[in-house]
Amino acid sequence: MNRLVSSVLLACVLLAAGPALAAGKSLPPGEKVDLNRASVTELMRLPGVGQKRAQAIVASRSKQPFRRVEDVLSVKGLGPAWLQKVKANVTVGAAAQDAAPAAAKR
Repeated sequence: MNRLVSSVLLACVLLAAGPALAAGKSLPPGEKVDLNRASVTELMRLPGVGQKRAQAIVASRSKQPFRRVEDVLSVKGLGPAWLQKVKANVTVGAAAQDAAPAAAKR
């Protein structure tokens, strides 16, 4: 019984740590994150972006997709200094819902 409880507890800890572990993996040079399509976990790979800021980016883009990389500065807590640091690793593609009809037309 003790072993079962320990196993369940360990599984819970690992599941809870998943986003934090993903955030610890920094982006290699040349890899880009699309601000309009990235998941919360993918956004957390950017320096200075934790779960709350990643969720704020997703919430902001769901209201109005980003047209330029600089549009992400409308998200609370992200400023020009942060953007300078990550600009080489971010891009803004078509919003996820805009990309689906384009793919269907092919």
